[in-house]
Amino acid sequence: MSQPPRGLLGRIAAGAVSFTVLTYVIAIGIGLGLVTAGQFAGQLQNIRVHFFIGAFFIYPIITPIPVDLLLLTDACIVIYIACFITAFRSRDGFLTGLQRLRQAGQISFRSSWLIAMPLVSCALLLMVLVATIVLNQSGLSSGTLCNPCPPEAELYAALAYSPISEEIAFRITILGLLIAIITTWKNRSIEPGSSKPRTLSLVVASFLSPESAKEKVGLPTITANRWQGIHWSEWILLFLTSSLFGIAHVISGGTDWGIGKAFTAAISGFALGLIYLAYGAYAAVLLHWFFDFYFETFSVGADIFGGPVATLPGLVSLATVIVGIVSILVGLAWLVRRLTSGKIPTTYKPPESVPYSVQ
Repeated sequence: MSQPPRGLLGRIAAGAVSFTVLTYVIAIGIGLGLVTAGQFAGQLQNIRVHFFIGAFFIYPIITPIPVDLLLLTDACIVIYIACFITAFRSRDGFLTGLQRLRQAGQISFRSSWLIAMPLVSCALLLMVLVATIVLNQSGLSSGTLCNPCPPEAELYAALAYSPISEEIAFRITILGLLIAIITTWKNRSIEPGSSKPRTLSLVVASFLSPESAKEKVGLPTITANRWQGIHWSEWILLFLTSSLFGIAHVISGGTDWGIGKAFTAAISGFALGLIYLAYGAYAAVLLHWFFDFYFETFSVGADIFGGPVATLPGLVSLATVIVGIVSILVGLAWLVRRLTSGKIPTTYKPPESVPYSVQ
């Protein structure tokens, strides 16, 4: 059976990446429009909450002073913009990575996360949807986010904030602490005369960019060593945090998720953990943003603005499914070619993926 030309796969994947990134920009623009729209912004401003600022080993930390949801949502959007700028500039850069993807039909761990994210996120969503259907047919319903749901503005603020708070709770504080311990211990064995990073900068890097922290002390990294760049203790914690992430979705208050959600959220949690270790906190936050804030922004924007914006939720959902299928197909093409020729010639190298939370 003939195989698709590398250039064709590259052009298809590059087009899918470019279009999806454009929808990310549109989503951020709609989000900015929502927090400045008079009536909706007023609803956000009128709700004040003591909000969840993360957890250390799943221990919740709540702000002592209430903050209005408009300020909270504004802060979240600013953080997301900063994450996108970081993703655009990361590794080889977005434009260089896109050109390589189109011409050579290949991405790697050295590619910008903004190149990998559209393929990874859409494929992951498609797999989660298929798993959800199978579980529902087996009698393990995933339920719904909330029934009944709170006011639209309150739910929107919660979904704007949950990617940040949940990544702090389940990835950054737990996996980050493990990386900090490993790298600090390794740093102690470095000879004083050698280039030895400062302990404080090493600890900060461990929480924000595990790959960077490992590289500073000479430990194997995922970028250079692929799966060998993940320590056995990291694998254990990956499975543990993923399981806790799935269970938390079912037992957390304010949601109406069923037992099936524990399985699908655990799958997503494992992918989020891998992305955190491979790329850093900003990448995990953005992948989580895709599942929570991205789709909710189009839905709320359609209700508030109407007109052409009202057509976007359906178009974005359809495009996501198509990109997910494309991503899985080129992933299979990569696997077939690697098995038959021992080479890696194609577009997709998997990065070997609040009162209300959604995943």
